[in-house]
Amino acid sequence: MSTELIVIALLATYRLTQMFNNEAGPADIFGRFRTRIGVTFDAYSNPVASNWVAEGILCFYCLSVWIAFGVSMLIAAAALLNHIDVAQWILFPFAISGAAVFMKKWAG
Repeated sequence: MSTELIVIALLATYRLTQMFNNEAGPADIFGRFRTRIGVTFDAYSNPVASNWVAEGILCFYCLSVWIAFGVSMLIAAAALLNHIDVAQWILFPFAISGAAVFMKKWAG
């Protein structure tokens, strides 16, 4: 696996985890997804999990493992089909966005 693909996979995993964990997304798609799987809010607007799936979504570290697993399976499937460039193009927009978000958080 090339270094470029590893960096793309890292940044895409970071970005996808960030989106599913705590962002609303376009038309509140991620917010509605979290609500449907059991995330509610307490009186202070803090997210609260009502089941183990919701707990996994609310834990950034737990969710990153599952997202990384999905990204790895995408790369493995593309490698088996000899279309690794397709996996790179699918993950590339998330990698660019992940790098931008990471740099903003790092710079303050």
